[in-house]
Amino acid sequence: MNNTAQVKHAPWWVGMIVPIAVIIVISVCYQAMANYLSVYVLQYLKGSATAYGMVGTGWTVIAMILRPSTGPLSQKFGSKTMLLIGLAIFSAMIACCGIFLTFAGFVFFRLIQCVGHAWSYTSANSLAAEAVPQNRMGTASGLFIGIPQAAAIVAGPWLAEALIGDDENWFRFFVGIAAIMVLGLVLALIFVPGRGKKHADPEAAAKAAAAAEAARYDADGKPYAGIWKFLEKTSVSACITMIIASMAHCTMFYLTAYVAATYEGVSAAVFFTAQAVTEFLCRFWMGPLQDKRGLKIILVPCCIICAVVYVCIAQGVTAWVILGLVYGVGQAGIKAPLNASLMKACPANRIPVANGTFQMANAVGLGLATLVAGVVIDAAGFTGMWYYCVVLFIVTAVLGVALVREKPGKA
Repeated sequence: MNNTAQVKHAPWWVGMIVPIAVIIVISVCYQAMANYLSVYVLQYLKGSATAYGMVGTGWTVIAMILRPSTGPLSQKFGSKTMLLIGLAIFSAMIACCGIFLTFAGFVFFRLIQCVGHAWSYTSANSLAAEAVPQNRMGTASGLFIGIPQAAAIVAGPWLAEALIGDDENWFRFFVGIAAIMVLGLVLALIFVPGRGKKHADPEAAAKAAAAAEAARYDADGKPYAGIWKFLEKTSVSACITMIIASMAHCTMFYLTAYVAATYEGVSAAVFFTAQAVTEFLCRFWMGPLQDKRGLKIILVPCCIICAVVYVCIAQGVTAWVILGLVYGVGQAGIKAPLNASLMKACPANRIPVANGTFQMANAVGLGLATLVAGVVIDAAGFTGMWYYCVVLFIVTAVLGVALVREKPGKA
């Protein structure tokens, strides 16, 4: 059981509602940019795939520093404070990208965006995770990761296309996304309970203080020292696996550019919509299955499914709806289950730190994905890139079996 005070007799999922809503806003905006920034850089700014990938590497370096720090900073200043600061930075930098439509402007403001995204996304996920008991973490992770991810996959590409328009107005694209982020900021400001409200409840304040003190010590009673103040030891194996899985997930960054370059007049948005449908539906049975049977029964077959889809894309298959539907099943069994696995393994009072460690791993993988895949594209074309990702999905399955140790919980 976690240390977050809840309303008596309230269902365990109630505390996740507002954090999930905020995560949806962040995820939709992030997905809209992730799907179309490659088009913006390669076609509008006339940059190379490698140059675009190098920006992703810069994002990775910043994420490696900031995401693990979010947990300790949240314990010191409050998760709501970190969430609001992150949302404000993220919104402002997106707007600046629209004002300065140059490659230099894109690089500078995109990298500062990472600061806001790291703090806001990690804090919102921690708020959701802390609201549920650990024996429900498989189901809960499927909700607070799965629902926003599905919403983002559906809404992100369509939102981007609507904002860009037939006239390819990139100013409208960036400023429109920034405006939506501001709505998320207002939502968090009004509805996420702050530290002051929690301190008004003596019992909640006492529990929070006790949790913060307990989080300073490991299971043997020794204080965490060095890097382990910011990273959770029990999360390392799942995080290594997540890095490779994120590197393999290149449809997020390059499918739109691939379709635009290979199939003139065709939109990739239908693939992402189809993906979201099955990915969302799978959340309702994969989470409970993991709570009963563990991670591997889900992770391995889902990695194989993703690999098969990428082989089909490389072979020129254009049945985008079918490919998206199948890919959604595969993706549903990777990120959320890995997150649930490490949340089950870590001490309850280290959930914010474990979540920061996991989100760092995801960001590292996505950052490396843009760089390495960009280099592969410039060297071997899109076809070479899809086969490279096939190998990564197979490696993810192997690592999930070899590294991740998890005892199935009791639902």
